[in-house]
Amino acid sequence: MRKRISRKNKTKLLRTIDIPGRSPLHLKVQAPGRGQKPENIGELHHQRYALFTETPHVGVIFDLDEWLSFTTTDDNAFISIPIEQFKEITGKLHTNQDEKSKEYKRIYSKLYQNVDEVIKRNPSKKKSEIQLLKDKHEREVAQLVEKNLRLERLVHGLDVDIKLSGLLPNFQIPTNARTIQRLPSGPDYCSIYYDDEKNTMMIDLLEGNFASDISNISYTTTQKSMKKCIEGKGKVSVRWIEYVESKDPYQEGKWIISETGKVD
Repeated sequence: MRKRISRKNKTKLLRTIDIPGRSPLHLKVQAPGRGQKPENIGELHHQRYALFTETPHVGVIFDLDEWLSFTTTDDNAFISIPIEQFKEITGKLHTNQDEKSKEYKRIYSKLYQNVDEVIKRNPSKKKSEIQLLKDKHEREVAQLVEKNLRLERLVHGLDVDIKLSGLLPNFQIPTNARTIQRLPSGPDYCSIYYDDEKNTMMIDLLEGNFASDISNISYTTTQKSMKKCIEGKGKVSVRWIEYVESKDPYQEGKWIISETGKVD
C-alpha cells in the first residue's frame, strides 16, 4: 500500500526544493493502462521551470498572484520572470542540450553571452503613458505647424488680393483701377474700359498669387485653361450681348448679339 504525503509535509517538502545547489526534480509521465512504466521527460527547477529532455522548450509555472500581477502594452499581457533565474535557465538550455540544431545553438549562445543586451524590457505603465503623451504632443505640434503655414499662405494671398482691388492708392496697377471688378471664377478681377489713344476696348484680367518660388506658380484648372487661350494656345471670343424689352407689354423681350469679336 502506497503511503500518501500529508498536505503539511508536502508544503515542507516543496520549500526544500528551491535550495541553491540542490539537484532538480525529475519530471515523469505514465501512459494509462497496467504495466506502463513512467518515462522521464525532463527536470523541474526552482519549483517552476521545466526543462524538457531533447527539446529547446521551457515550461513556466506561475501562481495566482504572479498571474494577476501582469503588465500590458497594446494587445499583449506580460508576466515577469526574475532576471537571475532567466539567466540560469538560459545557461542550462545552452550547456545541457547538445542535440539541438546549429541554429538553436547560435541563438542560445548569443543570448547567454550577454543576456542583458537581448532582453526587451517591458515598459512600465507610467512610461507607456508618458510615451503616448509625447507622441500625442508631437502630432499636435505638427498639426499646429501645418495650420500656421496654411494661415500664413492665406494672409499673404489676401494681401495680394487687396492690392489688386485698386483700393490702395500707392500701389500702381497697369490697368484702369477705377473699373476693376471682382470675378466669381477664373482670375480674381477684371477691368474693362475703352482706350481713346489706342481706339481699343481693353479687357484686362487680374490674378494675384503668393508663391515661395515665382517660377513655379500654382493655378486652378479654370485659370490654366483661360491662361492658355490668352497665350495663343486656344481661342478668345469677346461678345457684346444685350437684352432688349419693348414698351409694348405684349411683345417678348429679345436677346441681341449686336457685335461679336474673335481673337485667334
